Amino acid sequence: MESCVQSLPKTIKIGPCDWRVVLESDADEYCGLADFATHSLKLWPSRLNSPSHVVSVILHECLHVIYENQNLGKVKSTKLEREEAVVEGFESGLISLFRDNPKFLVWFKKWVR
Repeated sequence: MESCVQSLPKTIKIGPCDWRVVLESDADEYCGLADFATHSLKLWPSRLNSPSHVVSVILHECLHVIYENQNLGKVKSTKLEREEAVVEGFESGLISLFRDNPKFLVWFKKWVR
């Protein structure tokens, strides 16, 4: 698992910004956190238990950033329209995430099992 964490790219472009990947050492209640104040994706490796857990947590944090970038919390309409807007927002965000970060995509494919 250590090689999975250590091989994670140091920065990930999400939308218009580069987000630093920061490995935290002090124990916390989180496994990961998208810190919008510092544009950093924080991970607590001591709370992660497998490579697939690392992949899951970093993707989860990227999705928080995509959610915010796409203004998905502000979608107001019918349930069907809201669902379609949210799915389209994540579609656009995920395509950009993987297209803009080929090293991250290679890392992701290697460790997602």
